[in-house]
Parts: sequence; C-alpha cells; structure tokens
Amino acid sequence: MLFLAGVILAGLTAPAEAAKRKGAKQPAKRATVTMPRSPTDPLKDAALVIDGVTGKVLYARNETAERRPASLTKMMTLYLLFDALKAGKLTMETPLPVSQRAAIQKPTKLGLRRGQTIPVDTAIRALVIRSANDVAVVVAEALGGTESHFAVMMTEKARQLGMRSTNFHNASGLPDPLQISTASDMAILGRRLAYDHAQYFPYFSLSGFNYKGTWFASHNKLVGGYDGADGIKTGYTNASGFNLVSSVVREGNHVIAVVMGGRTAVRRDMEMVRLLDQTFTQITANPALVARTTVPWRQVAQNAPGPATAGFSLPQVKTSLQNQFAALSPVPNVVQRDDEDAAEAVRAPDENFSVIHAEDSSAAKLPAVAAVPPKPEVRVMAANIPSIRPTPRPDAGFLTAQQATQIKTAVNAPRPQIRPSLREETGEGDADTPPSVPGRNWTIQIGAYADKALASAQLAAYAGKAQDVLGRASRIIAPVQSNGHTMYRARFGLFAEREARDVCSRLTQRGQTCFAAVQTR
Repeated sequence: MLFLAGVILAGLTAPAEAAKRKGAKQPAKRATVTMPRSPTDPLKDAALVIDGVTGKVLYARNETAERRPASLTKMMTLYLLFDALKAGKLTMETPLPVSQRAAIQKPTKLGLRRGQTIPVDTAIRALVIRSANDVAVVVAEALGGTESHFAVMMTEKARQLGMRSTNFHNASGLPDPLQISTASDMAILGRRLAYDHAQYFPYFSLSGFNYKGTWFASHNKLVGGYDGADGIKTGYTNASGFNLVSSVVREGNHVIAVVMGGRTAVRRDMEMVRLLDQTFTQITANPALVARTTVPWRQVAQNAPGPATAGFSLPQVKTSLQNQFAALSPVPNVVQRDDEDAAEAVRAPDENFSVIHAEDSSAAKLPAVAAVPPKPEVRVMAANIPSIRPTPRPDAGFLTAQQATQIKTAVNAPRPQIRPSLREETGEGDADTPPSVPGRNWTIQIGAYADKALASAQLAAYAGKAQDVLGRASRIIAPVQSNGHTMYRARFGLFAEREARDVCSRLTQRGQTCFAAVQTR
C-alpha cells in the first residue's frame, strides 16, 4: 500500500463559521501536516525476517545497527519470568509486591499503588498486552531484588542466548542511553521465547485482558488482523520510533520478523505486512526456502486447559488491519511523548486508507520470482526443537516488491539512504562479475537474499525501474557464507567510487534503496 501525503483533517469549517457568527475571534486555520512517505525513520530503521525453525535469515536491512528496543525490552523481562516459572520459583498465583518505585513509573502503566500485590498471571498479561512499565519494575524487583540488578541478569541472559549487541539497563524499555539492541538480537529473543517457553508463548496471542473492570486491548494489530499472526510484541519511545516483532505460522512454515523505527504505528505495521507478504510469496515459489514444523505453542493453546492458559485460543483474523486503523483518531502529528499506549492510538493525517487502497490497486507489476526445484521437505516435530544458533548477519539491503498479482505491496515508498558498516565476511565468492578495471571496483548493492533466484529476480526488477540511471552496469550476485548459511548479495557494477556513490544517491532520492560497496574477490 502506498502511504500518501496531503489529506486535510475534516470538520474544521463548521466550527469556524459558528464562531464567526457569534462574534468570537476566528481560530487560526489548522495547517495540514505532511508525513514523509517512507515507513521508517532512516536513523532508526532496521528490519529482519528469519525462518523461525532454523534461524536462517530470509531478509535483512540494517539488522546489526544499534537501535533502541523500547518496550521490546519486555520480551526479556518475560523470558526471565518464564524461566522462574519453569524452575518452580514462582506459580501463576504468586503475589508480586508493588514498591513505590514501581508505582511511580511513567506511562504506559497499569496504575498500581504501593503496597498492592499482583499475581504472576496478571503481570504477564499486563506486560504482553498493556506493555505496563510499572509491572515491569514489579517483576524486576521480585526476581532481581532491584531493577538495576535485574538488568544485569537480563544482559547476562542475552549473552547466553547469542544476543551479542544488546545491553539492558532497565526492565521496561523506558528511555535510557545505555539501553541498546539490534534487529538481529530481537529476532533471536523472539525465537527463543517461542521455542524455549512454548507453554507460555500463547500469552502473546491474546487480544486483551480485564483488570479491575477495565478492558485493555493489545497494541499488536497483526494478531487478529493478519493471517497466521500469533504474537509477539510492540514497542515505542520517541527515541526508538515504532517497533514490532512478529511471529507468523502458515501451513507449517514459521517466520519471525522485526521492524524497527516506524514513523507511526500504521506505517510500522504496513511495512511488517509488506515484508511478511513477500516472504510467504517466496516460500510458495520455493517451499525448500524454509523448514517446516508443528509449532509446540499451538498445541498448548489447543490442549492445555487450566489457569495458566485461561483465555488462550488460536488467533483468528477478525477484521482487516485497514478496518482496525480506520477506527483510530487522526491527529496532525506524531505523539512525541514516550507513552506507548497514547502513541499506538495515533494515525497521521495522510494515512487515509481509501486513498491508499486505490493507489495500491494500480501498483506496477514486477517479474515473478523464478521457482527453485524443491528439495526434500524438512520436518521438525514439537518434541524435537532444534538447537538455536546465532543468526547470520549479511550486509543490509532492501527487498523490493514482487509478484504484484499475488500480493498487495503495503509500502512502496522512497527511503532515504542508510549506509551500513560494510563488512566483507570470509568465504565470499563473486558470480557473474565483469572484468576489473583499475579504479573501477565499486558496486551498488540493493539487498541480501536467502536464495540466488530471488537475488536474480530482484536485480531484474530493479534494473527495469532504474535503467536510465544504471546504464549498462552489469548484474552481480555475490554469495557469502556466514554461520552455516549462504546469503546472496545483489549488486550492480563496476563503478569508480565517486560514480557509485552518485548513482546510489540519485536512486535513493527516487525511493530505490541501495548503498555503495567495494567489490572484493
């Protein structure tokens, strides 16, 4: 879907005329706020899609860049709480005491007061659904004595799980300059939550919960709004932008995806939908791209009654994301506070879904992805969950839209250039590389993909839209081995350094993401 600018808020004329008739001073005319068309802020942007069964990277963009996790932090708070439950240190009914420090946390919160207690089951629901900062501190103090000590425990656990670039300094994700992570690390954490704590993972699929007569709805609009989505967590602060980690299961294929730095909740979710749509289209074209499994947490939701799973059911698509967002109140600009609940309820003025839908219907069709002959199907049963290894970290890239007849592109927007650190890993060998000319050893990289056929198709689609800028540049597919997986870098070349940077700059200005990189042998 294309996110368009220039939708003026309705309802301004009548109040102004009424005020004029009464002799009151006419209020100043409200200006239209135009949001940038790109779904994410380039200084906060990151995205990653992995095979949930194996951890294989299917798509990556700025996945190792340092980012602010915001309330994605609570995934680790919950992981340690689930550890304590599994070890028998707590039960679902254990009352957790509320301290003064917990009670005074900034919103979003549950409104706990000092001296209260909250049972573990309610605490879990409040963290998953409400993203309550006061409850995060309650859990931290119950398990770690103090929140600062609990943050040390969180960081230690992160290292054990293979999250090499994450540092936790609080349990909630409220702004803290020492609280950093990456999309790659958040994908690892989401995956480990699903497979290490399958009996508790159904909490992430709940649509809401009741607390003292008040119904709190989940911030995660994909659950109940996107086919196969069964969790897991949203996050927002002004410093982080809008973040989301999603788990989606379709026909035995499990995918975990991360989007960080969204400009609004709508844009973040639409970018997530775009990446997921493309991923499942690729899986349909090449079933061997991912492993298959019977995910254990769905068996829990179906077969494990009792207080720990009260209210669990497999999420069904109840209403489209478009309908969910249409109910949000349009406001002239993005909320700048760090209150996630307030920020998630915001819709920018230009997020007009009737216009978006019309534009989406006229999207240009791109070449279909060449299917790769299927390999023998890999089945992983619930009782035989594979060991989890750190995911490979290819160079960042941007997956352009494809197979428009099969999917609806959620976002096809200009995206400012982000130049990641260029890290050439061992084992790279270049395919289809033109002869090197002295001084002309630079390329334009458009992405890194899990399949050579996909990389080839993306080069063809990209060239079709940028032939006037690329000229007669050669198409290059450069495989790179990392942690047992092969990724295929899709590049154009060869250029002189300045020429490569100029060409990429021109392409970026018109929304075709790329970055300049040295071609190595």
